[in-house]
Amino acid sequence: MLRRRGIISEILGRVKFGEEIVPIERKGKPYAVIISPAQYDALQKAARERFGRIVGHIQSRNAQFSAEEVMRDVTEETEAVRRELYGRGE
Repeated sequence: MLRRRGIISEILGRVKFGEEIVPIERKGKPYAVIISPAQYDALQKAARERFGRIVGHIQSRNAQFSAEEVMRDVTEETEAVRRELYGRGE
């Protein structure tokens, strides 16, 4: 157990102080990735910014429609998908 703890401490130190990314594989396939908190924060920030750009783009493309029209169309499409997938609402 001591040896394993030493390896884990070394990996965590390399990740935290060296900004290294450590992939974990199981049977040769990706299983997990260890990243530093700073790298995680950067990924989260980039995802939020990308989401904001996408929402802004969608809003600008649909600016001519009222909220009521959009909600009606979304509701109709949602119900159509549910009927198709689950046979609901017939």
